Amino acid sequence: MNFTCSRKDLVEAFNVVSKAVSSKPQMPILSGIYMKAEGSTLELQANNFEMGIITKIPVNTEDPGEIVVTGKYLQEVVRKLSGETVNISHDESQHIANIKSDTANFKLLSMSSEDFPKVKSPETFSTFSLRAATLKNLIRKTAYACANEEVRPIFTGCCLELAGNSVSMIATNTHRLAIMKDTFDAELENLTFVVPSKTLWELFRMIDYSDPSNSVTIDCSRKNISFTFDNIFMTSRLIDGQFPPYDKVIPQTAETIATVKVAEMMEAVDRVALISKETEYNTIRFIFTQEGINISSDSPEVGRAEEQISAKIEGADIDISFNVKYIVDVLKVIDSEECVIKLNKPLSPVDIREKDRDNFIYVVTPVRTN
Repeated sequence: MNFTCSRKDLVEAFNVVSKAVSSKPQMPILSGIYMKAEGSTLELQANNFEMGIITKIPVNTEDPGEIVVTGKYLQEVVRKLSGETVNISHDESQHIANIKSDTANFKLLSMSSEDFPKVKSPETFSTFSLRAATLKNLIRKTAYACANEEVRPIFTGCCLELAGNSVSMIATNTHRLAIMKDTFDAELENLTFVVPSKTLWELFRMIDYSDPSNSVTIDCSRKNISFTFDNIFMTSRLIDGQFPPYDKVIPQTAETIATVKVAEMMEAVDRVALISKETEYNTIRFIFTQEGINISSDSPEVGRAEEQISAKIEGADIDISFNVKYIVDVLKVIDSEECVIKLNKPLSPVDIREKDRDNFIYVVTPVRTN
């Protein structure tokens, strides 16, 4: 194998496929990046069995072939080269990859391409497309609410629901719930499946390389899902299990309704959070009254922080506390100038939405305090 390509193109391709390189491989081959040069195209693959990625870039191929090189070193070497082009050739008898650019010359050990588990397309039973911008927004508004620990795997993923001409993405860790909805131009069959949040975050970052108006083609099978856009193909396992009936968690009434400017609340919470980080449960307290919202946090070891912000309050006064991270996370993704907070009892779930928009819902459970 012998090919020459743009160093910039190769670095970007490595940035894409490296997301699927195993950091703790069950076998050495899973730490590698597979490359196949043929004609004017170089295909790159990585696969950790949870997620697989393929991307392609233009190259000048002198001698077609395929090779696997440890991803960590391959990526670092190419990224630090000074030349505009890179030549990679393979001495198959010595199992050596020769990497040349400008005055630099590296030799890296290669692995057998026959042992590499090639990324395969799932057996599809349903195919649909979403605009890249729509898919990215669905992920941005919800995936942060997934659980990080695999106590129950179903909570480490986002539920994607298709019904008619609508699509919904839902995430929960049992302490909070985020729902984002959008619409299609055409009718689709009813489908529900759960995608690992890790997969979605990697997809979110890859979409940065794409034109937001482009479409992402999504193919589903019983156990796997794949995403195709631009020169990228990504496949991932789905999470088995029944996603909980999340709609039952959404409060149907509200004794207190607060309308508040998002930026003002974010700035106040961010400052008070300096003290809340030193508390046992990262707790921040909100007192809603007709005068506005009092935000505070107390730490016996550090001290106290308190701020008062303006808000339009309808209904009874209420004193309520939250994990500050759960409030900061939602304020970061709200796109409207104001948000509406609906409350009931001090320990009842709270509903937070963008003003005059119903396609995004965030429900958070308060923290019990002394």
